Amino acid sequence: MKNGWKKLWIISLVIILIEIVGAVVVMLPFYTRNMVFVNIDKGDAAKTDGYFNMLNESGQEKVNSYLDDFAATICQRYIDEKNTYEETMASLDAIKEVEKDNNVSERYIKDVASNEFVKVLNEIYDADLSRDTNKSYNLQPKLELVKQRLDNDTREKLMITFLNKKYMDFLNGAVTGEGINEACTLVMDNAYYDAYDYAKVIASNAGCVVMYRSMYTKLQEDMTAGNYFEVLDISSNITVDKWDNVYRQMFDDIYTQAYDEGLEYYKNELDKLVASNDKKAVVELIDKIEIYYGDAIDTNSVGNKLFEQWQQAYIDYMETFDPQTLSHTVNTVLLYDINDDDVPEMFLFDIADIDKQYIGCEVYNVSGSKCKDLGYYNVINICDDGYLITLPSSGGGDEAYALTSYDGSKLTEGDNCKKVGENYYINGTEVGEPDFLSVRTGILGHASAYTISNSKNASLEEAIDYIMLFENK
Repeated sequence: MKNGWKKLWIISLVIILIEIVGAVVVMLPFYTRNMVFVNIDKGDAAKTDGYFNMLNESGQEKVNSYLDDFAATICQRYIDEKNTYEETMASLDAIKEVEKDNNVSERYIKDVASNEFVKVLNEIYDADLSRDTNKSYNLQPKLELVKQRLDNDTREKLMITFLNKKYMDFLNGAVTGEGINEACTLVMDNAYYDAYDYAKVIASNAGCVVMYRSMYTKLQEDMTAGNYFEVLDISSNITVDKWDNVYRQMFDDIYTQAYDEGLEYYKNELDKLVASNDKKAVVELIDKIEIYYGDAIDTNSVGNKLFEQWQQAYIDYMETFDPQTLSHTVNTVLLYDINDDDVPEMFLFDIADIDKQYIGCEVYNVSGSKCKDLGYYNVINICDDGYLITLPSSGGGDEAYALTSYDGSKLTEGDNCKKVGENYYINGTEVGEPDFLSVRTGILGHASAYTISNSKNASLEEAIDYIMLFENK
């Protein structure tokens, strides 16, 4: 009986051992796969590789099928700050040991390193901004370590993104001018390519932003002082960063406010100046009004209140005058009262001829309330006794003069004389030298009164102001 129990016990033990061995054989692959992931989690690349090599091909494929999800879990713990950057990188390096290719590990390594790179940049930025030089110095080795995990292009792009974020914060008021300069300096200290150049651009742009924002403060002061032209000029011409929506709108708003308030202010101001008969101030104000308000303020009616009829006639003519319609160059205007009747005649000519013996002039007067063309004359002298000394209509010579009279309505060429070679002529008839000299002396007797060369004239662009402000002798 005892032998029977003994046999039964032995048989049972053998069965148990067989079951245990079977269980071990069955469970060993699961255990080995689990140890692969345990050691990945620990960041032990050597043990990870050891357990992985214990698996057959099917087991290894099984492990590889879980690597992507496991890497994502590891990275999430890093994002949640449950694992450090160093721990996370060690785990991803362990994955690199067992994956069939580097797609999983390299992808997550790049993501984590990129995140850490920007994180350390921000930590250094904060330290620099708070003047914590020790902290900034101690963070540099960590930044260098993280850099090694990233290629140049990735680092450059990350620094550009970092700068863009700081610049947008700067535009929104979350970062000061000093702050954006610190960010640019930090990038330039750690970049060599595109990011370095971009940092220089951002620094320049930031300087412009600081400038125009300070200019806006001045515009507010100008608004209070009633300097509406100044506000209109600056706010319409200043360049605002395309991303600076806040100040772009503020400049638009202050322009509109200055335009509306100035419209009424300058209308009243113009009336006051007209009433005071201050022609110079009126002309200056009209010029500015036309620049900033165009036809919104009626400046034409000012002429009827302030300017004499002859001035308005010349102004009306010059407003429509086109020098391109003439066959000769005209770029200068001169007013001079030939016959001393307090209404000056107008001469249009080419300033380039000012030092020549005679100047080709279009001559005008005022007839009634209109500007009248008196014709084209080669003027030698302008006199104030009703005469011009001109080149004879028949042409010149070695010496040639004509006395052209003005009766207030038209110009009429009178006596003329000229010398051509050894011959002398008076009114087209050949004469002796004594007769020539006698007539020439009579004509030139008028010549000392005035000349165009010493006249006070103006360009065509300034003609209207010149006419408005003209004072007769």
